[in-house]
Amino acid sequence: MTENIDLKSLEKKAYKSTFEDGIWDIFLGLLVLNIGLGPLFSMFINLPEFWDTLIFSIVFCTIAFLIFYLGKKYITVPRIGDVKFGPKRTSKLLKLRIFLSIVFILNVVLFTLPLTGILNYADIQPLLITLILGFGVFTIPFCIVAYFLDFTRLYYYALSIGLGLFLTDLLTPIIGFPFDIIIIFSLLGGIIVIIGLVYFICFLRKYPLSK
Repeated sequence: MTENIDLKSLEKKAYKSTFEDGIWDIFLGLLVLNIGLGPLFSMFINLPEFWDTLIFSIVFCTIAFLIFYLGKKYITVPRIGDVKFGPKRTSKLLKLRIFLSIVFILNVVLFTLPLTGILNYADIQPLLITLILGFGVFTIPFCIVAYFLDFTRLYYYALSIGLGLFLTDLLTPIIGFPFDIIIIFSLLGGIIVIIGLVYFICFLRKYPLSK
């Protein structure tokens, strides 16, 4: 029994160590930064509307995925190794993939719902709509992902990103679009990236590459 408990404890510790390098934080921060920098990019590039933001997002997200993949492969794995987890943890990750697929479909519905004009018939304040969208699209799904991944910092990121849409709406009457989105999401993404870089530097110092 003691041996089983120790194995579970070791597996959980090994699993949590996958977030010790800060690469997940950097990856998530870049995705949030993409939301803020997209409108800024479209202001300087003379392309048709929608295509300017789409092209920037594809390029920026591709870079983020490459940083994540190459960082894990060439920096993290050589230092702490690659762990193969047991059936229980594998099953948990499978449930997470199914959940993320469902969330993606729901997010598409939530984002397209205001475009249909249905909400115009409901007596709901615009600020309340953005608050619901922020928590429905970002906070709640990310919190569930944090639970499945045992990624504690993601709870705080989920809350701050969820409030991002609400804060953007508060800024809109003051500075207007697109500077509201640029300021809020660039700030949030930048902070998350900086936190990730701090963890990354500490990780490199803690696990120097052996000769």
